[in-house]
Amino acid sequence: ARPPATAYDVLVLDQGSTDGIVEGAPVFVGRDIVIGYVTSVFSRTAIATLVTSPEHIATAYIVGPDIYTTAVGYGGGVLRVGVPQGIVLAIGDPVILPAFEAGIYGHISRVESVETRPEQYAYVTTDTALQSLRLVSVGTKPITPGTFEEAREVVADIKSDLSTVPVPSGVLVEIPNASSTAATSTAETATSSSSE
Repeated sequence: ARPPATAYDVLVLDQGSTDGIVEGAPVFVGRDIVIGYVTSVFSRTAIATLVTSPEHIATAYIVGPDIYTTAVGYGGGVLRVGVPQGIVLAIGDPVILPAFEAGIYGHISRVESVETRPEQYAYVTTDTALQSLRLVSVGTKPITPGTFEEAREVVADIKSDLSTVPVPSGVLVEIPNASSTAATSTAETATSSSSE
């Protein structure tokens, strides 16, 4: 069950402890978008709370300005992030929740900026509306708190995935032995500099 049949930002899952569902496990939409986590487990059902639940707090990374900030659940499938004025936020900027070690959570869908205020807000949604959810996946282990270094690695991996696409070998043009060519060029430059 999903909104509007349930309270906003809560899902009722049709599997429970007898199916291996555990409290704290991440709830996914698609391949790698974590939208929440299991908060209650019963024998045949479970309750999942979404990260967009009002007042839920998560660390967010906004690609574009490349900053970490705090995301707060706004309700209705929306996260709100606040940053100081002067930081450029654009509609469509991807947002990562690095604690979940997953892909991009969603994109900025609206920016609210009033020049007389010291802060501005961006509203983040996923590509899948809550009302259209039919299936979710549930992880097998609870989410565990990570370190900032782990969060940085997650962000770096996701940003790397953003800028690469699989290109067939007959189409991709590569420099053969690029690393050995660079090493040779550096050595040759050093030799010619010392002989002058």
